[in-house]
Amino acid sequence: MPPQNHTTTASEELKDKFVQILQKSGITDEVQEVLIKEPPELQGEHMATATVYVQINFKDATLKPKNLFVKKFASNELHTQMVKAMRIMEKESSFFNEFLPTANKFCKEQIG
Repeated sequence: MPPQNHTTTASEELKDKFVQILQKSGITDEVQEVLIKEPPELQGEHMATATVYVQINFKDATLKPKNLFVKKFASNELHTQMVKAMRIMEKESSFFNEFLPTANKFCKEQIG
């Protein structure tokens, strides 16, 4: 049997954090629940960060859930301190938020 996703429901505190993120993006719909899924191919500790998928379900069942790709600190405190000191999360963030959209736009503009 292949490995399964490990899914947990976010705490109220974490749910509120995702609600704030949605609101900053102009999404004000009421959130039902936030599910955090750790895909089997990405389970376990990683050197600097770990990857999870976040699914945000709304109280209005007619709305499609929002799916987010989230990087988080690994649970090893020593690695977390190193990641913070080296500002790895900020560098990854700028890659996903600045470089990839620019590269995507550039590729769409190219002919052939």
